[in-house]
Amino acid sequence: MAPSRKESSPAPKGNHVARLYQIIHIGTNDFEYMGETKSSDKVRLTFELCNERKAFKEGDEPRPWSVSREFGFSMHAKSKLRPFVEGMIGTPLFDKEADNFDFETLLGQECLLNVVHDEKNGSVYANIAGASPLPKGMVAPAPVNENRMIDVNTATAGEIEALPEFIKSKMFSSVEWQGRIKHAENMSAARANRPARVAAEMAADEEIVSEEEAF
Repeated sequence: MAPSRKESSPAPKGNHVARLYQIIHIGTNDFEYMGETKSSDKVRLTFELCNERKAFKEGDEPRPWSVSREFGFSMHAKSKLRPFVEGMIGTPLFDKEADNFDFETLLGQECLLNVVHDEKNGSVYANIAGASPLPKGMVAPAPVNENRMIDVNTATAGEIEALPEFIKSKMFSSVEWQGRIKHAENMSAARANRPARVAAEMAADEEIVSEEEAF
C-alpha cells in the first residue's frame, strides 16, 4: 500500500498567450550553496495564461492560470533575468539600457510564454522556461488580474502581509526590510530625544545671553 498524497495539477505546459501582471521585488536573503553562505537579491514575475482557465474553487467563475518565476534581480549580461527580458521584449539590450531598465514598463505586457513541467520529490510543477513576443496577428484577450508592483523598499507591512507565506517571510527577513525597520527605530528614537535636546540648546543659548548682558 502506497502512502496517500494530495494531488494538485500544475498549469498546462506548452506555449501560451500570457500577460505579466505582477512584479514583486522580494529583496536580499542568505542561502546555502555547496556548503557556503551566499546572498541574492530576488524578483518574482507572475503571468496569467490568458486562454487557459479553471474554476479553482467550487462555484467560482473560471480564471486564468497563474505561473511565476523568481530571478536574481540583476541585469548583468550573464544573469538569467536579462535574456528572459530580452526574449520577452524581442530585442537585445545594450549594457546601459539593461542597467537602467524600468521593470514597471513590463506590467501588462503580453507575450508568448513557454511553460514546462518539472518533477521534484514525486510532484510535478509548472515552471517558466522562456518568453517571446506574440507572433504577428495573435491577439491576447482582455486582462483579468489587476497589474501590481510590490517593492520591498517601498511596500507597507500590510501589503507584504497579504502575500503568501513563503513570499512574505522572505521579504520580512530581507536585508532591505530589516534596514527599513532599523531606520524607523532610529528616527523614532531621534524624535523621542528631540525635546530634551532642544531644551538643552535653549538653556545654553540663555546662558550665553546672560553672560553677554553681564558685560
